[in-house]
Amino acid sequence: WLNCLTPLLYLVCLLSNQAVISLNSIVTQVAKIDPDGVDVVCFPGSGGEGGLSYDIYRNLKDATGLEDIVTAVEPKGQCRMGATMDVVLKEAFARGFETPTTVLVLTAGCPDDSEQLTKILEEAAKKVDKDSDLTVTFVQVGDDEEAEKYLAHLDTELTTISAGGEEIDIVDTVKDEDIQKAVTELKENKGTTGGLIGAFTGAALGAGGMYFFNKQNANKRTEGWNGTWKVTKGEGEAAIIEVKDDLEGNLELTWPGNETSTGSYAESEDGETFNIQHMTLIPTGEVIVGTIEDEHNITWDNGAHWEEIPPEGIHWGAVAGAAAVGAATGGATGYLLDKKFFEKASNKVLSDYVVVLDRSVKMTIHDDGK
Repeated sequence: WLNCLTPLLYLVCLLSNQAVISLNSIVTQVAKIDPDGVDVVCFPGSGGEGGLSYDIYRNLKDATGLEDIVTAVEPKGQCRMGATMDVVLKEAFARGFETPTTVLVLTAGCPDDSEQLTKILEEAAKKVDKDSDLTVTFVQVGDDEEAEKYLAHLDTELTTISAGGEEIDIVDTVKDEDIQKAVTELKENKGTTGGLIGAFTGAALGAGGMYFFNKQNANKRTEGWNGTWKVTKGEGEAAIIEVKDDLEGNLELTWPGNETSTGSYAESEDGETFNIQHMTLIPTGEVIVGTIEDEHNITWDNGAHWEEIPPEGIHWGAVAGAAAVGAATGGATGYLLDKKFFEKASNKVLSDYVVVLDRSVKMTIHDDGK
């Protein structure tokens, strides 16, 4: 599984691999705007807090802990989401909605307890004062027809009236077809998108999609990785470093105190994969592998994050904001940005973000990313 967390080897992945790549990208992006970190809830469980029903990994602020999440339980068993969703929603009501709760569900099949899940969502919708307090976005990973029908039912039929008489619609869904269209736009350079939705759409189609996304970002850096970068890990700023790129795949990193280390980047022989790595300072000399979020942001597998500091007079944020606005104006990427989870996250809405990951047997279907 973990081979798909960094853009390396496989073109054919299990749906679970696709979901894990998406999870990695989403946690990395959303943790930047949720000061408490992202809660990740996986089902079935491994016998911990939620027994065999679910596992909860709380307050993740980067992708460092994803290895434990992925390897705790291999995909198996029925897709019983009801108990998991019940816990997620009960915790949301217990916290109250001074800060809203925003839930994303990555799933492949129609839940085996679909009636229970529907009832739980209906009851939650009846208890909120406004639908911005609590939202649940379901993402279909793969093209299972029963899953698509059930999620369409949730999207169109699950509307209730609050005690105050307001129409409440807390659920929306993203079909596999929607993701396919968004990635087609990216491939044809028709869509403009920020890091969250771009990473997600590439990841959602599996390793092939992520290869393309990283390749696309790599091609943007026609002048290499030269520049000044802010290195952070966890909550604090770790360092400001200078990166020199010889444009032949070799990097020289200058750290505080004028200590130096090296790095490298390269495309694979098929031209589809873009890999980047660097060495830690002596005496450890450890190899750290990076995942390119966009041309100005790299996340590393030791939990560190690099953000390029713009030269005077240039503002990356303004560029990214314009891209997000462009995506929102139309097309498949704009359609995804209108979905509740991605709309809040892309607009940096302060919220308690929760990601629910299906680890049932339905996530073991092979998919070639077509």
